[in-house]
Amino acid sequence: MAGPELSSLTTRISVPEARAWAVANRATQLATEGRDIIHLDIGDPDMDTDEIIRSAVIDSLNRGRTHYPPLPGEPVLRREIADHTSAFYARDISPEQIIVFPGVQPALYATFQCLAEAGNEVILLQPTYATYPAVIEACGATIVNAVLDPKKGFQLDIPLIEALVTANTRAILINSPSNPSGAVFSAASMRALVKLCLEKGIWIVSDEVYAALVYDGEFASPLTSPGAEEIVVVLRSLSKSHAMSGWRLGWAIAPPRLASCLTDLSQPMLFGVSQFIQDAAVTALQHSDSIVPKQRDKFRDRRDALCRKLCKIEGFDVFKPAGGMFALVDISAFGCDGETFANELLDATGVSVVPGFAFGRAVAQCIRIGFCQEVDLLIEAAKRMADFARERRLR
Repeated sequence: MAGPELSSLTTRISVPEARAWAVANRATQLATEGRDIIHLDIGDPDMDTDEIIRSAVIDSLNRGRTHYPPLPGEPVLRREIADHTSAFYARDISPEQIIVFPGVQPALYATFQCLAEAGNEVILLQPTYATYPAVIEACGATIVNAVLDPKKGFQLDIPLIEALVTANTRAILINSPSNPSGAVFSAASMRALVKLCLEKGIWIVSDEVYAALVYDGEFASPLTSPGAEEIVVVLRSLSKSHAMSGWRLGWAIAPPRLASCLTDLSQPMLFGVSQFIQDAAVTALQHSDSIVPKQRDKFRDRRDALCRKLCKIEGFDVFKPAGGMFALVDISAFGCDGETFANELLDATGVSVVPGFAFGRAVAQCIRIGFCQEVDLLIEAAKRMADFARERRLR
């Protein structure tokens, strides 16, 4: 007997991109069997969270901060985020616009549950982060892909986006610095996008988890553009900037009417974020000036060391990232797609990367290589990849 039926939602929350982590999962299993594995797959920085943040959570626990929190977040954290982001974006942001979530992923899910539904269209930029399609399909909306040009550095293409807008377009989801391309969108293109979306009545959801990790050029957000306060939702976290991926703390910056809806949804979905985690987040934000630059410098050094080696590998077409934690590499010269290449690379060398199909069909012949490990390990991984590429060309 099969049992009662499941809801139609269950057919939408697992999309083909969900196989993105299959190589990484297999690498983890091989490591438990004793294989020498170098993980360049999951975007989890190897740095430990700063001691001052760890001490803050211990102090919070000792003070008994283990009870239900306010649904939108602790007032002291919302105020700290508002102050921090007001300075960052050079515009007034109130605590009432801040809704705290256990990471950006649930914030993203909740946002689209409140913005879009069946009959709506959401524009996604390809290459796109692997979880975005499931988020959009879960709310019932239809995905419309805007394929960005690698020859133009995967930069925001306003004419392309405008051509895709219809009467059903409800939102566009952007990510800069981008995962996986590392592209950093220009301030001019952000202003043009906001102008277009204001004219058409379209929401902009801006995933800015890598905002602190820009190496070339300047970070730009649509939130700084005139009129943005009515149509822009920004998602931020401490995962990358403060080495706090496992703490699960993120937030949405939203217009007040949407912020109220996100609070309402938080009640049946989450019922808040742990008090002691929020207390640690306050400390993290208060010490950003000493923590974040060190993180950025480490990642820049790692990017530079890795890309220098990757660019010397025959058959690798490397898109050097201007920001973020990943390098996208076109491996089409080897006559296979990224999934085949990634699996063969893992079996032959123990180096685990993510196949490009996870980020859209447009980059299916690519692999994403993370630089979340120490420089020496990245150089060793690049050496193994070079040896593998040489042998594969000789087949």
